[in-house]
Amino acid sequence: MKFIVYLIAASVAILIGIYTDRNEAFMLVNLVGVVVLVQHISKRKRERKERGARKWRDSPVMMTLATGYLAISVVSAGALTVTGAVVILVAAALIGWLGYRSIPSDRVGVVRRRYGRTHPEFRNITPYSTRGVRAQTLLPGRSSWVFPALNEVRFLPRTRVAEGRIGLVTAKEGRIRPADRSLGLSVVCDNFQDGRAFLLNGGEQGRQADTLAPGQAYYINTELFEVEQVERVYVPPGTIGLVNAKAGRIRPPERIFGPHVECEDFQNGGRFLAGGGEQGRQMAILQGGAYYSINPALFDVITVETVEKTSGGELSVEHLQEISIPVGYTGVVITLDGAAPESPEQLGPRVDGHQGFRLPWVFLRNGGHRGVQEETLGEGTVSALNPYFVRVVLIPTRLLILEWNDKSPEKSRNYDAHLNRIAVTVQGHRLFVDMSQTLQIPQQSAPGLVSRNGGGRTSGVGGLDRDPLPVQRFVERVLGAIVVSYFNEIAAAATVKEFLETYAETRTNLTSRVRSALQGWGVEARITTLGEFEAQDPSLNEAMKRPAHEQMRGELLDVALENAEREDAIDAVRVRGESRRAAVELKARIELLGLNNVVVLEMLEQITKAPVPQFIGGGDLSAYLETQPMARLGELLDRMKKLQADSSIEEAVAPSLPEAAATAVPAQQDATVVPAQQDVTTEQA
Repeated sequence: MKFIVYLIAASVAILIGIYTDRNEAFMLVNLVGVVVLVQHISKRKRERKERGARKWRDSPVMMTLATGYLAISVVSAGALTVTGAVVILVAAALIGWLGYRSIPSDRVGVVRRRYGRTHPEFRNITPYSTRGVRAQTLLPGRSSWVFPALNEVRFLPRTRVAEGRIGLVTAKEGRIRPADRSLGLSVVCDNFQDGRAFLLNGGEQGRQADTLAPGQAYYINTELFEVEQVERVYVPPGTIGLVNAKAGRIRPPERIFGPHVECEDFQNGGRFLAGGGEQGRQMAILQGGAYYSINPALFDVITVETVEKTSGGELSVEHLQEISIPVGYTGVVITLDGAAPESPEQLGPRVDGHQGFRLPWVFLRNGGHRGVQEETLGEGTVSALNPYFVRVVLIPTRLLILEWNDKSPEKSRNYDAHLNRIAVTVQGHRLFVDMSQTLQIPQQSAPGLVSRNGGGRTSGVGGLDRDPLPVQRFVERVLGAIVVSYFNEIAAAATVKEFLETYAETRTNLTSRVRSALQGWGVEARITTLGEFEAQDPSLNEAMKRPAHEQMRGELLDVALENAEREDAIDAVRVRGESRRAAVELKARIELLGLNNVVVLEMLEQITKAPVPQFIGGGDLSAYLETQPMARLGELLDRMKKLQADSSIEEAVAPSLPEAAATAVPAQQDATVVPAQQDVTTEQA
């Protein structure tokens, strides 16, 4: 309403000035217009501070007001010379001031031209001074001027990409992209902050291959570019990330991988496309424990967190783990790509520069062959390898103990799972025996073992292969066949007795044959052990046990005889000891009591031990009395008398006593003691 009133008043003032040659009315109207303009500026400034509204200068009302004021000033200048000139200068200063722009530090200025011709190629957003939104923006820290009535300037927030995210850019204007390409190529445009350079340098419409880095702010014309923020790709430690390109050239059908393009771990999509990157699987992998700013519109990244959703069941979490070779094993490498070998069992020669198969493109460039490789991965090696490129088969290099016996189902993954108990037929008798063989596979022999036993498959997905099948086949086809053949050979030309009697020779010959056969494979044979033979017929088992039993019985008798001889020797030693003790005691008694008294005491002791009947059942009483101690005592007295009669010769002839008990007893002591003893005995009787 104020604008309409101003226009009417200005028109009337101009007419009055023309017909009366007086300019007071015109000056009054302009003064009123200036007051209204100042009020409007103050009001818009308050609104901008309160609501973040656009600049008052960009208001269509103010642009029309300024244009009208300029027109009135120009018209009035024809009739008013000095005053008109002043008015024109004031109007020019006002327009200059209205066109001046100072951009805040956290904003970007987007200019739209309201009037003028439209560029035939850039109709909506233009790099030129034509109608539409200007691709070039107004940046903070720079003074800019735009014609106020012709252009509109809007202050928009700058684009900030959060930490842990990347910015995906979609161009709303640019060249038409070819049908065989889904992303726009990289264009030098200061990270999409120079929209004019983007359009003039051939920038294409649609999703762009380049992205915006995380944690930074960009002065981007959001009328030209749309920015979407997505999460960065994270690969956990100890795992790998596999990359499939969704855009690029079409890969020829005879190649598994596209050519390797150095593109900062797939973080520079523009360089990937410009360098001839092809769609499909890529040879390079992403190492674990890091974040990657990868454009999901260009690459699919398979990690342990997304493998179940993105691989279609072809891959598992185990395929994305780093390959670790345990202690006691070696890793036989099978490459799934490369030049074709001359024969299936030919080992791939060593190739330099591929860093343990971590750089497949170097391996292929230097002439690497497909299949089992001569180079292996040693124990303790940890490698991040592409499972689309290599398969690693674990072969034990530690000592292996293989057993021929009855196996339970839970031992199906053992290396000797196909070795059953040995059975031979000798003269119609079925004989069984258990056997064990200790061997060791050197690291340099492992590739040949895998190649010649069906473990060198070059199709499908690779990764770490823990399948024991190559070693099982080697044990069954080589070692098992040798043992069975040997026992069948000796069983056909021997009797049961000969077969059993030559057991030791059989073991020696078998050890020699096994060692010779394994030597041809580069495998070291250590210890061969045979158990006891067991017949299917129980009677034959008893017959085979009998000689052993007899032998054991003879050995037991020999031991018993040896023990008896030892016991006799012990008894002889004991008797000699007891005799020495008895002789010492007797000698002491004789020295104390005399020889005759000792003899009498010994005889009395014997009499007291004589048996006495407990009852008398009739008959002659004399027979009973003869058994009593008194009768014995009479005999004793008779002997004592005889000893007394012979006492005169005791000094010359010694009594018949043990040599150890003989002592020099004085004759006078014996003569005085014995009669006293006799008197005592007589009184008792």
